[in-house]
Amino acid sequence: MRKFVRCIESALGDWLMGVNTRGSVYFENPRGEYHDAFDFETIAHFVIEKVIRQAELKEEDVAFVLGCGKGRVVCHLARRNLQKVIGIEISSKLISVAQENVQKLQGRRAPVEIHNADAASADLSKGNIFFMFNPFGAETLKHVIENIQNSHNISRTRIVIIYVNVICAHVFEEFPWLQAKRDYYRSNGQRVVIYQNSINGE
Repeated sequence: MRKFVRCIESALGDWLMGVNTRGSVYFENPRGEYHDAFDFETIAHFVIEKVIRQAELKEEDVAFVLGCGKGRVVCHLARRNLQKVIGIEISSKLISVAQENVQKLQGRRAPVEIHNADAASADLSKGNIFFMFNPFGAETLKHVIENIQNSHNISRTRIVIIYVNVICAHVFEEFPWLQAKRDYYRSNGQRVVIYQNSINGE
């Protein structure tokens, strides 16, 4: 019964946005520079909306979705008043699907870019919001955070990392400038953490 409800929620959410982001995609071979990119799975529409509200996004924010897959999270963010939304996806197969969904998206407010890249080495310098639905393992995550740290003035730029289905929380212990502002478990056992830095003067 629960699986049936999830399917209905997924189909209805897609229909309301005019997109098709349903279904999982599994890969035979390890992917990414550190061979720890995970298979693609969707996240429920209502979960995306909840965590986006909790992140308290602002119009000047540039949001990255790391491991954007078919573009479901990108589409939700693009329906908000943001400066820009950028999806990063290592799979060329999924990139084309994400681009098609962005083109079909109803109610888009923010400009969108989709890039075929490895999150570990992608240019993240333009963003300050980073959304992840457990797209890769600890090694890539470490390099992603190092990338953000080295390409931003972390004492002056607001940085928010939204991490859904947390399995590599220990990586954040190496970056004390990021603190958990929200930390809770969903009913299905998945952990959600929203990390944020402290800005001088706050």
